Amino acid sequence: MYNPSANQRRRRVARWIAGLGLCLLAACNQNGPTPSVTPNTPPPPTATAAPTAPPLPTPEPLAATVNGQPIWLADYVTEVKRCAAGYTSAGQESVACPVQALQSLIEQAVMEQAATAAGVTVSAAEVEAAIARGQQGQGSAEAYTHWLTANFYTDETFREALRRDQLRTRMAAQATASVGETAEQVRALMILVADEATANRLLEQINAGADFATLALEYSLDPSSRAAGGDLGWFPRGLLTTPEVEEAAFALQAGETGPVVRGALGYHVVRTLEHDPVRALSPNARQALQARAYQTWLEGLLARAAIQKFVNP
Repeated sequence: MYNPSANQRRRRVARWIAGLGLCLLAACNQNGPTPSVTPNTPPPPTATAAPTAPPLPTPEPLAATVNGQPIWLADYVTEVKRCAAGYTSAGQESVACPVQALQSLIEQAVMEQAATAAGVTVSAAEVEAAIARGQQGQGSAEAYTHWLTANFYTDETFREALRRDQLRTRMAAQATASVGETAEQVRALMILVADEATANRLLEQINAGADFATLALEYSLDPSSRAAGGDLGWFPRGLLTTPEVEEAAFALQAGETGPVVRGALGYHVVRTLEHDPVRALSPNARQALQARAYQTWLEGLLARAAIQKFVNP
């Protein structure tokens, strides 16, 4: 059965809901237009200049490296100047200085590396004492400063040079420790001639009884022993510059003359006069043996070192 009142109520509710919607819209519009919705996204990045890296330092030019240790070109140039000044003051040509200066710096580097490995050092007090001796030797502080300048040193670089010199002395003492006060030695005579035929002819005359000293005075081309009748004096192993003569002299018995020996300078006739298994070394002989021992030690270091040269002296 149709209930008018129920229908009327439904229509009133519908009109009220519609009216409420209109009212809400009207109320919202009273405060101005509805704001637009912006998505929650970050703003675009602002362009900025990239940071500028500091310029890299220009590498200092090298003259060489020794086992990775640098030898600076500036130090090499100074060493060449110092070498040339020394030759000039002696009245000699300095054309060999570029080669000598580079070799000296390379040898200095391997020597110092060997000293470091061996734990050998020189104290600051020892360097100061050497400086004091140098200043004393020059007579005054002004003269000492003038000497430094004339020899291309500053106070700092000269102190370093003195430290290295003392270090070299200590390493040389280690390298030459095997050279004692005595050694096996022989005393021998020698005649040097240019050709084998002359040497054989002289040997025949000596074996037939001719005087060795007289023939040496007449024929020998060796200026250091000719005036003494070919007498080389007493010498140990490792002293003579002609190893073939040294070997022959040590192989002969006292009073025996050996066969002709060929060497780098020519042909030699050798006679051994005396043989002493333990004889005191002369100061000159000992010094020469020490120098040779040090050179042999140094050459061993150089042979094992990794050396790169960046200059062609």
